[in-house]
Amino acid sequence: MPSDELTKLEWIKAINRKTLPKHVYVCSEHFLDGAPTKRNPFPKLKLGYDSKVTPGRRKLARRETAVKKLKLSYENDSGDDNVSDSTGFEALDISVNNDNETYPEATCSFNVAYPETVTKSTQYDETDFLIHDDHPYAEKWSDMQTISTQTKLLLTGEKGVQSKLEGGSMSGNTNIVTDSDALLYTGVTKEVFFTLVELLRADNQFNFQLDIADQLLLVLMRLKLHLIFDDLGRRFGISKSLACKLFNSWMPVLAEQLKGLVVWLPRETIRACIPESFRENYPRTTVIIDCAETFIQRPTNLKSRSETYSNYKSHNTAKYLVGIAPHGHIMFISRAFGGRASDKFIVEKSGFCQYLLPGDEVMADRGFTIDDLLFPLRVKLNIPAFTKCKPQLSNEDLTTTRRIARVRIHVERAIRRLKVFKILSSTVPVSSLKNFDDILLVCSALVNLRSDLIREPDEFAEI
Repeated sequence: MPSDELTKLEWIKAINRKTLPKHVYVCSEHFLDGAPTKRNPFPKLKLGYDSKVTPGRRKLARRETAVKKLKLSYENDSGDDNVSDSTGFEALDISVNNDNETYPEATCSFNVAYPETVTKSTQYDETDFLIHDDHPYAEKWSDMQTISTQTKLLLTGEKGVQSKLEGGSMSGNTNIVTDSDALLYTGVTKEVFFTLVELLRADNQFNFQLDIADQLLLVLMRLKLHLIFDDLGRRFGISKSLACKLFNSWMPVLAEQLKGLVVWLPRETIRACIPESFRENYPRTTVIIDCAETFIQRPTNLKSRSETYSNYKSHNTAKYLVGIAPHGHIMFISRAFGGRASDKFIVEKSGFCQYLLPGDEVMADRGFTIDDLLFPLRVKLNIPAFTKCKPQLSNEDLTTTRRIARVRIHVERAIRRLKVFKILSSTVPVSSLKNFDDILLVCSALVNLRSDLIREPDEFAEI
């Protein structure tokens, strides 16, 4: 700083400082000529006026504390260790903060000297400064390091799990070990599953990268658990699009291979297998029918939306007719109709009547008013009695209704077996409706591969 008081005041005004330390130097970069001259005696460059100062908290000079500790350690150890007598000093730039926040912060550097040569005892780590700092929050540094290490380990483990998921872990040969495994994932027993694998292996029409057992497991998991294709792709280590393509490709093939399991049994076979509960009152019963409905996504087309809306379910549905033999075997499954279709319309349009023979008896709920369809075929219809205009049922009608309800319950149990396949008890997306008839046929065939329905307890539990 100049010794002349007027010039000194101009310098102080130029560098924007009210008070100054005892020893102050102004960098040559602040002068137009690189140093004070007669032509340009005052600092004018890089004075920090361009930046707008925002009032706030005073910054903590953390390194000042570190330097003080370093100097203190140097003074304590100077008598014991061999310290160089060199007076060489290394400049350390420390910004001087002003408590008056109305002035912009200058960018000048002030030279604070500290010894260049120190002993081992005065060597400090950045970690030491932070741990032993006098600020309270620095005391938690070791805890923060521990938490950081644990976080890295967790992230590493998470990446390992993700790589396992990306690689796929499901396999028909490794995941289907017991009947419980098979029933959980596929709805059939282990023996039936691997029999189907061998059947399809002999008629493999596709060139997918998965083994036939894995492909069949994927298809059946879609039917049984109604998993989305993204989930199936992750489980089997393939893309979502490939999982979708695999399912859509196999459904027609499975329907063609298994359609022989859903057939109309000969009358002699039905009579031979009729349960005791039918022998006394309905020994000539050939088939028990009922309609079931599955929710579907609401179509965007207004006509389709109207045709599929079910007043009974208050939802857009696909409706289909199920016919079982008295012992529980599914003999008939119709194609899907819109939820608006009546029971009589489905019976008439599904081709059900063509399987009936003269002398057969059909058992149904009271909603099936199909006498006019069955009478020309000389087929008898057994349904619960109507009250019609009568205030109540007669004793005879009441007894008949109870007898029919007692045995007709088996068709509802068969439908419950069908609904074990979640794809039929969930909301089916519109994109899957093109395969819905094949889905109905395959699920009916898989139900027939289980044990006889009539021998199971009524409290059939979903697996």
